[in-house]
Amino acid sequence: MSLTEARATGLPKWLRQLYPFRTRTLRIGPYAMSFVDQGPATAPPILLLHGNSTWSFLYRGLIRRLRKQYRVVAPDMIGFGLSDQPEPPAYHTLDQHVTNLVRLLEALELRQVTLVMHGWGGPIGLGYAVSFPQNTARLVLSNSWGGHLPRLPRSVPWGMRVTGRGSLGRWADSLLNLSLGSAFSASMCRGRIAGRVRAAYLYPFRRAGSPVAVFAFNRMFSDPDRVTTTNLATIQAGLKNLEAPADILCGAEDPVLSKLPAYLLRDGLKNAREPIFLSDIAHYLPEEDPQALAAVILRGIGQKSEPSPGGNFFRILS
Repeated sequence: MSLTEARATGLPKWLRQLYPFRTRTLRIGPYAMSFVDQGPATAPPILLLHGNSTWSFLYRGLIRRLRKQYRVVAPDMIGFGLSDQPEPPAYHTLDQHVTNLVRLLEALELRQVTLVMHGWGGPIGLGYAVSFPQNTARLVLSNSWGGHLPRLPRSVPWGMRVTGRGSLGRWADSLLNLSLGSAFSASMCRGRIAGRVRAAYLYPFRRAGSPVAVFAFNRMFSDPDRVTTTNLATIQAGLKNLEAPADILCGAEDPVLSKLPAYLLRDGLKNAREPIFLSDIAHYLPEEDPQALAAVILRGIGQKSEPSPGGNFFRILS
């Protein structure tokens, strides 16, 4: 591993205005991971983990709100954002991305970390927390999950479903770019990601062809292989051993994640508050309502959450 100091990323002026943060890089094997590192070096650390199809740009509003009081680290997972983009889809496994996260925290020597997670950032961040509970101070999850989901809702965009169908799905994705198209469809963001903001999310994938990482993560979600399913089950089983207090938020209009994953997280985590469901918010809660997310984070820093009552899994299935 090699860690670089702040560098210029060569972003166009319009994007730099929206994303005015200096980035650093950590080389993990042959690939470089880009990350934002803002705030006092000795302040309590907060790690912001994005999900599929996005990058640290998702958290730009949160970075501004938190960096005066906390050390805010927001990586771009390898394959996303300003990080390197491996060509083979096989690189993108849950275990690999958890390992990359471990390497980042080790390189930065972050201690007692608050993990803020969105989408696939949830399983990846929780994978770290289950393995390193002593270094996990707090958990904040938005539109995320922490284990193998029993079913996908019918409202999942059709392009996401198609990409999970074997070689045909990969062919269709390479031809029509279904993975990225589904990620920013109207139902996923209620039309709120548009103009230059939408262009900023798509900027890392401006090269011709469908993004390998987006496709691979879609496949892991819609049609997980045995290894992914086993790893998700291991993470889910380990949640009960986490002492860290947890907050769970969810956009109530999310077509991919219904209320079920939020309740499963609540019942699986030892010290979780009741989930907060935000009306008129879809999948990208940190983009659509960063104020609400920041308020929950700032409310709970240094506080202990009340244990959840649990045991309500079958109630929400009825």
